[in-house]
Amino acid sequence: MLTFNAGVRSIVSYMEVAASPSAESNVISSPPSGLFSRKPMLAFGVLIAVNAMWAFQFSGARIATRELSAVLVTLLPLAFATILVMPFAKLNGDLFRAESRSILIDIVLLGTLGIVPAQICLVLGVERTLASNASVLALTVPVLTALSASIFLHEHLTKLRLLSFAIAILGVCLISMKDIQHARLFRLEYMGGNLLVLASCAGSAFYNSFSRRALSHFSAAQVLVWSFIVADLELLLLYVFTETGDWRQLAHMGPSAWWSLVLIAVFSLGLSMLLYFSVIQAVEVMRAALSIYLLPFFGVLFSAILLGESLTPTLLAGGALIFVSCFLVTVYEEKQRLRGMGSDESI
Repeated sequence: MLTFNAGVRSIVSYMEVAASPSAESNVISSPPSGLFSRKPMLAFGVLIAVNAMWAFQFSGARIATRELSAVLVTLLPLAFATILVMPFAKLNGDLFRAESRSILIDIVLLGTLGIVPAQICLVLGVERTLASNASVLALTVPVLTALSASIFLHEHLTKLRLLSFAIAILGVCLISMKDIQHARLFRLEYMGGNLLVLASCAGSAFYNSFSRRALSHFSAAQVLVWSFIVADLELLLLYVFTETGDWRQLAHMGPSAWWSLVLIAVFSLGLSMLLYFSVIQAVEVMRAALSIYLLPFFGVLFSAILLGESLTPTLLAGGALIFVSCFLVTVYEEKQRLRGMGSDESI
């Protein structure tokens, strides 16, 4: 889907990003923990890799939509990813115990209000609006994620985070300048598509933050698989009630479409999600949300590599600003926090 000029389109595409731990069903900001809790540079590097994998997802899905319907393009990679991650999840019946009822509800909400709209609304939306409109609307994902983290996780928007968001938005505007100039957000003919893309962004933001609740009780792989299963079943029902005959198209699908679906399943929905969950268990959702602005940079970078498009000074400058903003909240702020903890312990 890199026909979307600035890689911002990658942001909106199938973002089933997740979040991490919480304490009880209602509250949620717990101290950072896990592999990356005292390794901010490692967390920063993993977030860069995760966004690079997400960036491919949009271009791969675009290739597949030439041969399959929107529902199947959404369902198939998700089902593949579910099967791939399942062996690592070690699923059991704990989720269905009486004491886990609130977490079960959270998992259903993650699949229903997070994954499904994030994926299907995007595919349907981009068919009904301009690419530039979708790109501009995609810029709302990190902001909506930060707001969701504030609402659901009680995380705080500090001065440093506000500054980092401002720097990132400036950088992404440099990268997406053409899309912003050509956007027609308020044209009536594109309103339906715009609303669908916005619903996709909201679904991504919800999943980014709300999944942290379930992660305090279950592993990253378990939360990922259970929420994927909910989305798989709902998409399958949607397919049964809305479409017929599309399965036969699979027999005639070209190698490029098959490879796109497989790579989306393995990297964009599988490995990247597990890595993101691991980071989120150590880094607050609001900080990790800022890294999503790396997607436009990687999206355009992939366009240059795969489609022969040129790398401009504006793109490089915008990318540099986004990297600086992400560094501030994932490395600098975390080192300040760890330094403060060290001072407290010495006292």
